[in-house]
Amino acid sequence: MAAMATDKLGGSFLIRPCHPADRARLEAMYDDFAPRRAAQGLPPGDDRLRARWLDQVLGQGHHLLVEVDGVVRGHGMIIPFGIRRAELANFLHQSVRNRGIGTALNRALLDVARAHGIRNVWLSVEPSNRPAVRSYEKAGFRRRAVTAWSPELEMEVDLTPPDE
Repeated sequence: MAAMATDKLGGSFLIRPCHPADRARLEAMYDDFAPRRAAQGLPPGDDRLRARWLDQVLGQGHHLLVEVDGVVRGHGMIIPFGIRRAELANFLHQSVRNRGIGTALNRALLDVARAHGIRNVWLSVEPSNRPAVRSYEKAGFRRRAVTAWSPELEMEVDLTPPDE
């Protein structure tokens, strides 16, 4: 599954599966990622910790990359947990934000989840990250009720087919 698309500015981008051979290109994106540790402490700012984090997340779930002009500029993941549930996370390089690419990546990740029989996808996001919250809502996520003192906004989408 690889899909070419056009962003809000008329530029092309590719969303495709991540392969083991992509590791160096993915690391290069995260080396130049800003702001570091902005999303719940991720991606880790320290090179060694970031490499360990990538080892952990790439060893599980399903991963997609975003390429712009042949350069990796985004990474999204669906990490299964529980029965037919998964967590979604994505990271877009600062050079491609606010162009609709994140929403396209979110939708592609949900397609991957559906293809693997996942029925509920959950995420948490900082409430102050309004562009991300809007992107998740455009992809179909809805806010979950959380306690008033929760520092994170929880969102989920139900992927259960209507006939089930």
